[in-house]
Amino acid sequence: MDNVNVIRTGFIAPDFTLPSTDGNMVSIKDYLSSDFLALCFFSGCDDVRIRSILSDLNGGLSPTESGYKFDFLAISPEKIHRLNNLKNSLGLTFPILSDERMTVCRQYYVIDTESRSPAVHFSVFVIDEEFIVRYKISELSISEFQIEDFKKNISAII
Repeated sequence: MDNVNVIRTGFIAPDFTLPSTDGNMVSIKDYLSSDFLALCFFSGCDDVRIRSILSDLNGGLSPTESGYKFDFLAISPEKIHRLNNLKNSLGLTFPILSDERMTVCRQYYVIDTESRSPAVHFSVFVIDEEFIVRYKISELSISEFQIEDFKKNISAII
């Protein structure tokens, strides 16, 4: 049976505040002033596929066909200094947040319980300005995630 608490499309996204690689504390509501927020959970700063996806998302998401704009945040259980190294090495312009205690990861039900080290399933949530989850990809094999399909799917639903 499905866990009824798992966040799905149409659910209210939990608010949170986490430390960012820029040294500030960042809250989800700080980024919901635009039309939509794409929230990406990932593990493994050294994972080649994660690095590629983050690089592809570095320019942000294009406005959808309807003209809505996106902000982008990434969250990882990695330590802030490792995330800062990742951000600098890839020249990323969006905030990367550290959730070392995996508090937010638990709230979003993205923890990989089969991993021996703190890890999360690669997941993306698209949240609107009213905190409603409009789109979700989770527990997907990272090798199956295609950035172009993701952009097409987002454009089609919003």
